[in-house]
Amino acid sequence: MSQQQNTVIVVGGGLAGLTAAIEAHNNHHHQAKVILIEKEKNIGGNSMKATSGINAIEPSKGDTRDAFIQDTLKSGAGISQKDLVIKLVDESRPALDWLIQQSIQQQDGNPALDLSVVSRCGGHSHARTHRCPAQNGRPVPVGWKIVDTLKKKLLSFDDVQVLTNTRVLSLLTEQEKVVGVQVLKRNPETEEETKEEIHADAVILTTGGFAGQTGKYLQDGSSSLLNEFAPQLVDTATTNGPWASGDGVRLGLSVGAEIRDMDQVQIHPTGFIDPNDPSSPTKFLAPEALRAYGGILLNGQGKRFTDELTLRDIVSSAVYRQTETVHARPEGLLSKTLPDKYAGAYMILTEKAVEGFGKSTLGFYASKGFFKQVEGIDNLAKLLDVDKELLENEFKDYDEHLETKEPDAFGKTNFPDRLIPSENITYWVAIITPVVHYTMGGLSMNENAAILKEDGSPIEGLFGAGEVTGGVHGHNRLAGNSLLECVVFGRVAGKQAATRS
Repeated sequence: MSQQQNTVIVVGGGLAGLTAAIEAHNNHHHQAKVILIEKEKNIGGNSMKATSGINAIEPSKGDTRDAFIQDTLKSGAGISQKDLVIKLVDESRPALDWLIQQSIQQQDGNPALDLSVVSRCGGHSHARTHRCPAQNGRPVPVGWKIVDTLKKKLLSFDDVQVLTNTRVLSLLTEQEKVVGVQVLKRNPETEEETKEEIHADAVILTTGGFAGQTGKYLQDGSSSLLNEFAPQLVDTATTNGPWASGDGVRLGLSVGAEIRDMDQVQIHPTGFIDPNDPSSPTKFLAPEALRAYGGILLNGQGKRFTDELTLRDIVSSAVYRQTETVHARPEGLLSKTLPDKYAGAYMILTEKAVEGFGKSTLGFYASKGFFKQVEGIDNLAKLLDVDKELLENEFKDYDEHLETKEPDAFGKTNFPDRLIPSENITYWVAIITPVVHYTMGGLSMNENAAILKEDGSPIEGLFGAGEVTGGVHGHNRLAGNSLLECVVFGRVAGKQAATRS
């Protein structure tokens, strides 16, 4: 006797949603009918914008399971949920392998996804953050490539339905079970809107976080979640798209879900300042990998002020404390670019750091006007309007620690490369500012990606994955753990939802 096919609805078309939809479809024992719902005209979400990479235990770099777990727990500052962290780490290598598997091309059997570049980002004790190498001299953004790979895979299935321009208005429930969704479909050509109910055996929320709406109010006049839980960050610039508005959190709350860590909002220390629009409310992220390959931060007086590779929240706080130095040198690039009382700092890279990161990728940022290039330390001092001798001493002190392997005044122990090499050198100079980047809090879930009530019991028929959930990252998220979380718990959610009877 054949088993009835389950229907699974996935709400949100970013990396977590695509992963969950593919796994629900491919479940060998209970293959599900999958409906992916996305409110925007295209699928991809903020996952498309990820640049640092995706983490996985990397034994070739001396990495271990315990080291990865401890780095993640340390970053979470005591409020991460340990069982979720262990799940994240234990499934990290299988997650990477699964992504590669999804990219295998039918014509030649070779994978189209290459995640062979590995770097050590801030807060990590070992290199474990994987991203894509350049191809034919052109950069391959890791978030875009991963999402594109899974998008192609999902759309290759004839029996998966993808609804774009479709907003989920509410979750349908019967006897405290989630049994579907009510949606508002918009025809982009006629602007006509129609409501519809879609029933299912399970719903997976993969709608992302709420860091894309940094004003006090949403378009409908309701308070933004940022205003409710982290009002001190209202009107801070963000790296997120406006679609990251907390829809999934509100949907979960409407059916009795518990929320956690909602005040834990990550400020990334380095968003690029566009010299042509320095006060823009949306910034391009200056990836952490730039600092992993040797990028340093200088204040307006030309002095280093932090360990560039410590935890993100510590670096961000250090940048904020340098605000009074922004206009210390009136003819410096920082002073000429930033408004009064605007936090910022210089990011300086040597040519070798640029080559390590990927010159073609950096060329993309340069084409946006984010970088200036100067030859030699004399011209760098002129650009910053600081004394050449002061700058030279600052760089020499850094280089000495590279030689001695001793921690510097800021506790930095990882010095990727010299700042004053023996040969002539080109310095790449950008201005950065702290930006709202990620929301660690969200709906409570367990290891099976089931969304939980306040009493800790699962809400039947409701699952979640990605930034809409809380518990994995705690106080502070490590670079590379967001894409990983999407894949690990997206896979779990897809499998669990498909097997629900």
